[in-house]
Amino acid sequence: MKLSLNNIRIMVKKEFALVMRDPKLRAIMIVPPILMSLVFGYAVNTDVTNVSFAVFDRDRTSLSREFLQQVIASPCFEMYAYLDSPEQSLYLIEKDYIDFYIEIPKNFGKNVKIGKPVSLQVILDGTDSSRASVIQSYINALTLSYTQERFVSTIKIKLMQRQKYGVSIGTTQLIPRYWFNQDLKSINFYLPGVIALIISLITIMLTAMSIVKEREAGTMEQIKVSPLKPNEYIIGKLVPFAIIAFVDIIIITAIAIFWFGIPFRGSFIFLLLCGAVYIISTLAIGLFISTVSSTQQQAMLSSFMFFVPAIFLSGVIFPIYSMPRIFQIITYLNPMRYFVEIVRSVFLKGTGFTYLWQNMVILFIMGIGILRISVWQFDKRA
Repeated sequence: MKLSLNNIRIMVKKEFALVMRDPKLRAIMIVPPILMSLVFGYAVNTDVTNVSFAVFDRDRTSLSREFLQQVIASPCFEMYAYLDSPEQSLYLIEKDYIDFYIEIPKNFGKNVKIGKPVSLQVILDGTDSSRASVIQSYINALTLSYTQERFVSTIKIKLMQRQKYGVSIGTTQLIPRYWFNQDLKSINFYLPGVIALIISLITIMLTAMSIVKEREAGTMEQIKVSPLKPNEYIIGKLVPFAIIAFVDIIIITAIAIFWFGIPFRGSFIFLLLCGAVYIISTLAIGLFISTVSSTQQQAMLSSFMFFVPAIFLSGVIFPIYSMPRIFQIITYLNPMRYFVEIVRSVFLKGTGFTYLWQNMVILFIMGIGILRISVWQFDKRA
């Protein structure tokens, strides 16, 4: 079927005029990218910092105080109180004054000197399980580091006292280096994923509501008797929203880089190319929703019914590897999953087509397939 470029141009011009005149559509186009970027940038933060704790020291020796000072020196921990009895810890945890309580047993210093295993009682607030797990790992690392240092130091002193000069004590030191996200900031992980959320929200909702709006207004009947072909009408409807989505990609990327300082190591042109492939699928989903909705309220509800599960199954907020196996398999049917992987890889790793071509191919096949089904359904209903 031969398409008329002039008809498509007129249709695109008309759609842009409608979008610019409608204050609600203008708000949806501009406000969500800025608002969601700021929300994810400031509010969505899983970094474990400002951990308050209390301690009850039964040993009260120089070594117990030395260990306590090492805990306090950690940038993540803040000393809240030095308790006189362990019973006080329950009240402090219940009132959210502290995140954990640590009790140093008797003979702590003596056991550390001779290299005997030491057991410390740590009571954590398990309300937030992920935070409690991270805190526990921090405590384990600090305790292990301290006991190993003290034990090695004690052995060295004894050897020196026996005048065994020239004998060295071999130790293994772990020096970690983090690639791609050196500071381990959660914002660097979450904020790039906002691009996928915004693109999905804007294109799906605007496409679905725009077409249903014309059906409610009765203009769809006029289109049927006009020289405008169905494919020309669909292209003219989708192109403006695709352009809006590209503008949103630019806005969110600029906010992430220049406002929040998120590292961007990849190619921006490649990111836009991947965005174009992803936009095909989201526009197709919006078109399909418009074919099963009779009112704008139904279109909005259907959009959210798709949008919310798609977010949860995309890896934007919750890691896919932690999901049950059946849900991990379902995520392969979610286009957002592939685009989220692309965006994060382009931002943080600087990867390009060589490593991400499979995601692009899958997105393209999904987009074309969903678009064909949506166009067929639209023609059937129209």
